Amino acid sequence: MILFTSDLDRTLIYSERMMTEYPIESETACVEMMDERSITFMSYQSIKLLNTFHENHLFVPVTTRALHLYKRIHLFQNDIKPPFAVTSNGGTILIDGVVDQDWHQELHARIVRTSLPKEDMLQAFAAIRHESWVLRESYVDDLFYVFQIVKEAVPYDELAAFEVELQKIGWRTFLHGRKLYILPQQVDKAFAVQRVKEYIDDYDVHVAAGDSFMDYLMMKEADIGYSPLHGEIFETMPNAPKVMWLNGRGVAFTEELLMKLLESKTTLIR
Repeated sequence: MILFTSDLDRTLIYSERMMTEYPIESETACVEMMDERSITFMSYQSIKLLNTFHENHLFVPVTTRALHLYKRIHLFQNDIKPPFAVTSNGGTILIDGVVDQDWHQELHARIVRTSLPKEDMLQAFAAIRHESWVLRESYVDDLFYVFQIVKEAVPYDELAAFEVELQKIGWRTFLHGRKLYILPQQVDKAFAVQRVKEYIDDYDVHVAAGDSFMDYLMMKEADIGYSPLHGEIFETMPNAPKVMWLNGRGVAFTEELLMKLLESKTTLIR
């Protein structure tokens, strides 16, 4: 059996903008709605392939989305129901749709041991934060912050110095598109995936997929990782160890990846 842990946005599911940027000939389906609007899509072929994989192997969605935003993806609530899911960048593990309280308590204990309180982080951030580049903030599932930013106005030198200071107090940053994430160091997809792996023991190979730096440690710790050419890992680390690139971009990448998984046997997929 293959264990497949995969990021969602820009790896398996795509916004309307991404669908326009990387168009495909096959028909697409809405997998998420907001305010009666279709906002996220997959191709019918991708859904069919993923469902076939799900019936024969173990698929674990792994996302930085808050729990309520993951639950908004109706595909994974109604059609393909994974036995495990990871949300909040590793902050939450779902087992058959129910929050794993053991992981919740252990993670919060780790955070208390290794990171100063969020008030200390916010005080440090206040030294460089300015309305010219930070538009708004959200606190995700009582775990980490996401700041909507003006990418062109980011003071990169000051941000780099801030990142050094954060490391001393157990926090870190990820700058991804027009979002700045500031997280406790223990809030990581890879740590949650490791816990999921402790719950299962009958898989032969672990394959991970993702497009951003927030996926990279999970991919490094898998037997093999796949990343799209449209992602920031390829853009900045084209020689990243243990990462393989497929030819497609957007949904074409997703279809190619899922077909490769279904064609594979039980050893490393190459």
